[in-house]
Amino acid sequence: MTKAIVVPFIRILLIVLSVIRWTVLVWVILSWILFFASQTSFRWRNRGAYNILTQLNDIFSRLTWPFLRPFRRFLRRFDTAGIDWSPLLLLLAIYIIRALAANLFQWLMLRG
Repeated sequence: MTKAIVVPFIRILLIVLSVIRWTVLVWVILSWILFFASQTSFRWRNRGAYNILTQLNDIFSRLTWPFLRPFRRFLRRFDTAGIDWSPLLLLLAIYIIRALAANLFQWLMLRG
């Protein structure tokens, strides 16, 4: 009975964690691209593309904000020299949760 309830929950959890992970990775890469584009003449030569990058960055930053907020609150206590380590901590937490969920899933499957 427990297996019938827990296994679908674990599968959904793994899918949700995967979506969050990819959203954070896309946002991080997009923010780097936007930063370097703003530091060069790309910003003025390709205003349309730069505006699209800005809008995409805004969308992904709004998507990731709820997941990054607890880590940013935690990191406020430390001097990180202006580097936002919250995406890295979030990805690390996701990998740990995924590993624990995968081990639980395997254990339930082997148990029969």
